[in-house]
Amino acid sequence: MKIIRQTKVKQVLTETSKEKLQYHFENEISAKRKEIDQLVFEKKKLLKQQFDSQKVEAKFAKEELKRQQSIEWYEFQLEQLKQLPLGSEITEREVEEIVEVSIGDNWEELMGAREIVVQDGKIVKINR
Repeated sequence: MKIIRQTKVKQVLTETSKEKLQYHFENEISAKRKEIDQLVFEKKKLLKQQFDSQKVEAKFAKEELKRQQSIEWYEFQLEQLKQLPLGSEITEREVEEIVEVSIGDNWEELMGAREIVVQDGKIVKINR
């Protein structure tokens, strides 16, 4: 029988990967700021069309808050990234893995923590 389990993918922080992450975080911050600007524009447009101003304000405030929280999260990640030394392992994501199980297998061993370590786009280690 085959089952699906979660496996962590960690990235070794190198100068290259640090620059890529910084670029990604900065792009996300910029995109979220543009989304907020677009929301403000759309809100003004709807308010001019005589829609219920309280409902419009409430709806757009909620959406703007989501984007602002996202900006704050990415800014926090940027600060954390600046403090991490090269060679640090950071969890990048989790992936699903198909595992073959049979009667008599050690369940704890099969389901124990596994991780894949990547450095500059190449797998350098698989911990079982």
